[in-house]
Amino acid sequence: MSPERVRTASIDAGIVLAVTPSGGLTVRATGPNVVAEGTIVADPRGRFRGRVARVDGPVARPYLSVRPRRALSAEEGLALLGRTLVPERGERRGP
Repeated sequence: MSPERVRTASIDAGIVLAVTPSGGLTVRATGPNVVAEGTIVADPRGRFRGRVARVDGPVARPYLSVRPRRALSAEEGLALLGRTLVPERGERRGP
């Protein structure tokens, strides 16, 4: 992906579509500009939700695979469905 299409702080990471059987998140980007792999993402309340492990799919609206620090419980996953994830702005380091 070209550098001009990758941003890290000024855009949303995307909307959570699914929780995988292994506890990861499948996120759909809101447009063609996406956060880079390795970006730490948080929920709207600022809680750490994981790190973008992979970006793939259609260029117009790619899918992101987000790997959380630990597998999410069913309740946590359900609460995140349909929520927007944003790049974390703090100094926190991922796993």
